[in-house]
Amino acid sequence: MGSRPDAAGKAVAVSVTPLPLEADSRALRIAQSLGEAGFRSIIVEGRASARRFWSETVEVRSVERAVTENRGGSILPPGRLRDSLLSMRRMGAASQVLLYGAFRAHDWWRYCWAPRPLIPPANLYVLHSFEFYRAVAPFARRSGARIFYDAHDFYRGIEPVERQASFDRNLLHPFFRRLEGRLAAEANAITTVSNGIAGLMAEAFGRRPDVIRNCHDERYDRARVPPLRKMLGLGEADRLAVMVGNYKPGLAIHAAAAALQRLPENLHFAFLGRGYSAVAAALPGGLVGRRLHLGHVVPPDEIVPAIRGCDLGLVLYEPYSDNYRYALPNGFFQLVAAGLPIVRGELPEIESAIAGRAVGYSLAQLEPEAIAQAVTRAMAERTALRANLTTLTRSLRWENEARRLRRLIDKMHVIAGTAMMKSRDCDVASATLRLM
Repeated sequence: MGSRPDAAGKAVAVSVTPLPLEADSRALRIAQSLGEAGFRSIIVEGRASARRFWSETVEVRSVERAVTENRGGSILPPGRLRDSLLSMRRMGAASQVLLYGAFRAHDWWRYCWAPRPLIPPANLYVLHSFEFYRAVAPFARRSGARIFYDAHDFYRGIEPVERQASFDRNLLHPFFRRLEGRLAAEANAITTVSNGIAGLMAEAFGRRPDVIRNCHDERYDRARVPPLRKMLGLGEADRLAVMVGNYKPGLAIHAAAAALQRLPENLHFAFLGRGYSAVAAALPGGLVGRRLHLGHVVPPDEIVPAIRGCDLGLVLYEPYSDNYRYALPNGFFQLVAAGLPIVRGELPEIESAIAGRAVGYSLAQLEPEAIAQAVTRAMAERTALRANLTTLTRSLRWENEARRLRRLIDKMHVIAGTAMMKSRDCDVASATLRLM
């Protein structure tokens, strides 16, 4: 791995994510792979996971839990104040300047001040959000540690410009672009999730990231998990198509609901993940909870075992923006790992991963009638389609991506003997402030 044992016996890799690990399986997979490769692998999660589900190859520290314990009581969840501030972003210009100041103060607290006590000296820092760059850059510069930026999305292309509020367009996004641009210029390595996203980042930063896909790592799945069919109370005659992923713009859930109305009464759709309460009220009331099951949250190490007994998988994203056009989401790989035929929107990265195999049906337009017809055909052919998934499942495994990750770390020449920070005094705080 390009590292030598230090006085403690191992090189140290610190991964930082703003999310709980239960909502960031990619950060966990990378950290576990680093632990397997010989690093002392530490993960700092912004919000606290509900339970421990990670392997012994990693140590996990929670910013939310640490702040709560230090203050002796509950605190405002880190994302809620930010969300409250941003809900005010359509105010007038003068008010927006004040709002921007409040946002920057909260941003500094969440991504710099609060996590800093939990981030130890390390040989390698893996950032799963560019905002954390300010927290680790001073330490990395003084110690010679490497910085590895893992971009889960093309962030500046998530929301089309014409849909952005003026506050976002004029103040928020320029700040984010400057911050991510500095990290992209200084990071020792950059990775992202798909070739399409890598191309967009190359255009934006003049530097093309390496690609580490979100393939599933079945080695860490729980052995005994109730099947999703049982969780939903379905009978033997019922058929179930499932989509894995939180609700986000570009998810064609309204078209899916309209398609379900065209399908037999024993056919059910389940959407696993968070955020569906935002759209549930706008969906047909006769379907929600009866045949359309929304917002069931399954722990990450239980998802694939739980959905194996389903009949079909759904990946119903539309090219809402540049980012979503080149999406290659976790949910797709989890459906593949579960061996489910897939009805999907025709997105180039997913089609490239499937490589022409007959494992379901792709749709150029996610319209209700087209979805209903594709589901009907895939349901009738599901036995043959499952057989075709065997070779795809073997090729889309995390072990293959982990080998790419190890080669990348080798190229970074992570050295265990670099000088380590012995204190976090005022000069470090001042250096961090200058990075704002």
